[in-house]
Amino acid sequence: MPARFQPIDKLINLYDGYRKHLKIDQLDVILLQEQGQCFVIESRCPHQQHSLLGAPISGGIIVCALHQYGFDLLTGVNREGLCNDLSRLEPVYEGNEIGVMIHDND
Repeated sequence: MPARFQPIDKLINLYDGYRKHLKIDQLDVILLQEQGQCFVIESRCPHQQHSLLGAPISGGIIVCALHQYGFDLLTGVNREGLCNDLSRLEPVYEGNEIGVMIHDND
């Protein structure tokens, strides 16, 4: 399966607290930066599809406002074990941009 780099934003635009919601093909994701580290996660909680765009983050855990389920930003693991883990993509840096690798179907 060939892969292509999909840029999301310029590195100069990133700062702690940065969040950007976007759709890439069938993916619906959020790029965010916390404590100098960037993450690309699915934009909705896997439990009941509540938006995570404005969800609070503390100690590397993003918390869904609907039922207070927490997800580890590094792994996507649901801390309570009560729903599926959060899908995430590895951020990719190319030149002065951050993005993700998209795998196209043959």
